[in-house]
Amino acid sequence: MKGNGRWQFLKFVAVGLGNAFIDLGVFNGLYFISPTKAVGQLVVYNTLAVGAAVLHSYFWNTRWTFRDKVRHRGRAASRQRALFLVQSIGNIAVNDVILGFIAPAILHLHAMPSYMANNIAKLLAMFLASLTSFLMMKLVVFI
Repeated sequence: MKGNGRWQFLKFVAVGLGNAFIDLGVFNGLYFISPTKAVGQLVVYNTLAVGAAVLHSYFWNTRWTFRDKVRHRGRAASRQRALFLVQSIGNIAVNDVILGFIAPAILHLHAMPSYMANNIAKLLAMFLASLTSFLMMKLVVFI
């Protein structure tokens, strides 16, 4: 990875840390307000949390991480926005599927409180979805 590519990746990681803070904060805030073991409800919490993080991600990735690749007008700008939206929906889907399968498995396999199992699953889902997201933005959205 060239110096520029490393710097871009480090920017993406910095934005990702902000996303993680927002994502975990919203997810745990919703869980704190209304605790649940229902996978469907956890997926709703997760979708809202990831959605909030996606808005943060769009703002910072378009203005900082991939600034030199962002199109502001015309067809190219519309294409980028549409691709970012598709990437975001994919990110939410990957995140929800992983959380939906992993949270109940961790809860049933280990003797731990549900909030811990949910957060372990959430962290794994965030990591895998973030990796997918970076590759999509780097190779498809901001080319």
